Parts: sequence; structure tokens; C-alpha cells
Amino acid sequence: MNKYSASVCTLGCRVNQYESDCIISEFINAGFEIKDAGDKNCDVCVINTCTVTAGSDKKSKQFIRRARKLNPHAIIAVCGCFSQANPELFKSELLQADIIFGTPEKTRIVKLALDMLNSRSEAPFISVSDIAEYKIYENINASFSEKTRAYIKIQDGCEASCSYCIIPQVRGCEKSRSYDDIYAEAERFNAMGYHELVLTGIEISSYENGLINLLEKLNSEPDLDNIKSIRLSSVDPALIKNDFIDRLANLDKVANHLHVSLQSGSSRILNLMRRRYNAEQALDNINYAKSKIDNLNITADIIVGFPGESDEDFEMTLDVINKLRIYHAHIFKYSKRPGTDAANYAGQVPESIKNARSKRLSEVCGQIKAELHAENISREFDLILEDWQSGYYTAKTRNFMDVRIASSDRDLRGSMRRVKITGCDKDYLYGEIIKL
Repeated sequence: MNKYSASVCTLGCRVNQYESDCIISEFINAGFEIKDAGDKNCDVCVINTCTVTAGSDKKSKQFIRRARKLNPHAIIAVCGCFSQANPELFKSELLQADIIFGTPEKTRIVKLALDMLNSRSEAPFISVSDIAEYKIYENINASFSEKTRAYIKIQDGCEASCSYCIIPQVRGCEKSRSYDDIYAEAERFNAMGYHELVLTGIEISSYENGLINLLEKLNSEPDLDNIKSIRLSSVDPALIKNDFIDRLANLDKVANHLHVSLQSGSSRILNLMRRRYNAEQALDNINYAKSKIDNLNITADIIVGFPGESDEDFEMTLDVINKLRIYHAHIFKYSKRPGTDAANYAGQVPESIKNARSKRLSEVCGQIKAELHAENISREFDLILEDWQSGYYTAKTRNFMDVRIASSDRDLRGSMRRVKITGCDKDYLYGEIIKL
């Protein structure tokens, strides 16, 4: 039998990245050669889409068209949140996908593609059901990660009903993965030599049996001896109350970094967003966490230009960013999502103002980042070396600071090394490997 090739292009969040890892794992198990997204001469091109913003929709369509242009005879498979929301779009003359899935059952693409290749069937296949039908966690598995840290999905779906967010409509109700399945996957990655796990989900703060209980169990597992760090992908500020933080502070493997879905520093805007906390509660919770966990770094998701956001509201967000010393913000310019309440709110903010606020917020975060970098000169960290380019490895400290490490040895990717910080700029810490 011919050896077929496949590529997987991933847009969006870490959940999508994990699910793409599961798709790639299935392709590998089926004997496919895996190529980089954007390569020519692929037999199957998978585009795992995102629909969190209008920009995400646009990128998804661009990648589909590019895949078709580069591989005119390939099977084009589309899956993810955008195709869940609008499946008919992807069989249009402009996009012409051969296989269309939504958010569930993505790994079925592999068998379908193999059947199509062997039979050369040309009929498009669409499998996008009502997401409300999926009430139980779909236990797909990854035995592959292109990253030097391994993602493990622990939860899917969201029931928060934030006024701006389309995700509950394409991911459905909250569903949690069993501890046994999470541990089995962690054990596989441990055996493969990974040193860090990233626990991800659509809303991991809602993990069914308690996120802190899960973390305590994973932290205490003696067989996860290679795993030195466990990182959370994103948490709701409402979760990190005192009891949660008191218990978290005792876990030696859990990274001293929290990525919080803060969204705004204005309580008025948070109320319009239908978030489950106000600005004062978020400040109190995060400041308590910083008082209990040594060298805790905070990163955050922020939306600028939400309908009705005034200059004063935006200044409140800047004030919270400065008070918390946010190391990095993922900045989203508010994007209307059809089917959400906020799309019909009065006071839609002009794009020019969104752009200006995004730029200013980025500048403020950049200044904080530079200050935090300067405070870490001469410190030593145990780092997992990531990609090598032009004489430097990239890495992240346990509290998520960006590091570049000079090295001429190109065979250290994925290994853990002791690094001393020797310099910094606004973007990176710079370090050197300590010779033992």
C-alpha cells in the first residue's frame, strides 16, 4: 500500500492544539507521513478552525484556500469551532472541503480520509450534529506533541453564557474527563520524556471534581517522575479564592504562573460581559495569590473596545494591569459574533478606538515585562529548552518569562538545563547554560 502523507494546520486555542495532536496521533497510527502545514504534495490537509473572532474566521478560510492551492489533488478536511457554527459554508465553491466535521469526533477524519484515498471517492462528507447532543466527554488521546511541553485536555464545553462569546454554542455543555484517563495520558507523556504538562480545556475552572483536587492528585503521583512542572492553561478569576490558593501553594510541581481570563478592569463592563466577578474581586483574589505563591507571574486575556467601553473604563483596565503587574496580555479587540447578545448592544466602539486602545495596552504590558525582566538578572532557573534558531534556544521559566539561551549545540531540544540569566531586553531574558 502507498504511504500517504498528511498535514494539520491549527488555529486558535490550546484545546484546538491538543485536538490536533490527537488527529496527528491517529494519522501516525494509520501509517501516514506527517508534513508541516503549508507543505506541497500532501495527500490530506486538515484545517482545525477557530471562530472566537471575525479575524479567526478570516484566517480559517485563508488557510483552506492556501491548502487547496498548494495541494490541488489533496483531500481537504475541515473541523473545529468555525465549521461547527457554519458547516454549509465549507462545501461552497470558494472553499470546497471534502470532509467537514465540527468540534466533536475530529479523529474520525483519519479513517474517512484513508477510505477516500483508497476508493478515490469525490463526494463531500459532512458530519456536524447539534452540539447539544454531546453531553459526555469525548475521550480522544494524544501520543504526540509537537511542543516541548505536553498538552492534556481535561474538560470541554462552557455554560458561563458571557454576552460576547460564541464558544458555548459550538462546544456545548461542560464535560469533564475522568482522572484515570488524565493520569494514563500523563503517564504516557512522562514515559516519552516530557518534563512539563499543560492542563487545558474550554473552562478548566469548572472541572467536575474540583480543579484543585485534580492538581493535588497529579502532584502526588510518584510514577510521574520526569514531570517537573504542571501548568494551567487559563483560569477564571472567580476560581482563585483563598482556599484554592492556600492548597495550590503547597504543590511543588504546579508552576508559579496563572493565566487569568480577566477581560476588563471595569466592573461595569464586566457586568455587561456577564462575567462572574467584578474588578475588585479579581484584584483581591489575584493579590492574595501573589502573596502566597513565590514569584507568581500573571498573564491575562483582555478584551478592548467592548460595546459601551468608555475612556474611563479603559483607564480602569490599565490601572488593574499596572497594579497586578501583568507580565503579558493576550489582547482581543472586541469582535461581533452573530448569535451573541453583545452583538446587538448599543455603543459599539469604532475600530480606530479599538486599535488605539490595543496599542496602548500592549505598550503598558511591554513596560511591565521589561521591568520584571530587569529584576531577574543573575537568577538561575531550570528550563526546558525549546526551539533553536540562529544560535539561541527559546525557553520559558516556570513562571512563564521568555528566555533566550545561547548555545551551539543543536541537540538539546526538550531537555532540561540549569540556566543563569546574564542580560535582558524588553522581549527576553538572556541566559547561559551552567556547566555542571
